[in-house]
Amino acid sequence: MTRENIMNSVITIIKDVMPEKDCSEIQDNEVPFTNIVEMDSMDFLDVVMALQKNYRIEIPDSDFSMLRNMKTTLNYLENKLYSK
Repeated sequence: MTRENIMNSVITIIKDVMPEKDCSEIQDNEVPFTNIVEMDSMDFLDVVMALQKNYRIEIPDSDFSMLRNMKTTLNYLENKLYSK
């Protein structure tokens, strides 16, 4: 799975959780999701739960800070997926 595939999957999950938001500005950068799609804490938890289900991984609360923007989310997921 490529970084681009993972990114597209993350964007799809965000769209599913927040269908009313425009996700077209999300890129592989360090701009926080809250600045792009106005993600609140409940939306964020829903995204994390969907990531766990989709990738069959555990994401502990202590790692949530690594999922605040696309760049760090992709780095985190790549590390989790390729270290299995």
